[in-house]
Amino acid sequence: MITSAIVSAFGSALGSYLSNTSSRKVDKQTGSVFSKINWTDVLSYAIHGGLINAPISHYWFEWLSVNGPSSNTASVLVDQLVVQPPLLVLMFVCLDIFRANIRATINQFREARVISNALENAGPAIVASWRFWPFAVYLTFKYLKKKHYTVALNLCSVAWTVYLSRRSPAVSK
Repeated sequence: MITSAIVSAFGSALGSYLSNTSSRKVDKQTGSVFSKINWTDVLSYAIHGGLINAPISHYWFEWLSVNGPSSNTASVLVDQLVVQPPLLVLMFVCLDIFRANIRATINQFREARVISNALENAGPAIVASWRFWPFAVYLTFKYLKKKHYTVALNLCSVAWTVYLSRRSPAVSK
């Protein structure tokens, strides 16, 4: 199933990418021909292909092969006339939802100055982590059995997250 999802996501993304590269645009100022890739579409198709189309198709064709008509022709007719039309409607709805969410996320990403905020906060957080984590890891290794390392360091992570959360509170609108 995972392989099917990966292949479907890649195939859907590749199809969208190739569609974008085959539609050429002309720059009015320079007269040069170029292809502009709509990465929102490529990502939307990949998400739909991997997370929605792959599992539905996988289980539908598995079910059809076991429980469907014994004739291949009849199975194709059932698939194409009964199942594919609603799946295409679902695909277009999902693609529009994915596109809208991706665009909104990109806009929020820009408005919130995500990269510049991350760069501003990373330096002090790295220095603080060098004051906390080496001791936490050292004490864990020195005093606990290996089977308890993960639990102990996850508990340390709770304290570390509290520190980070208090240090740089989220900006609310």
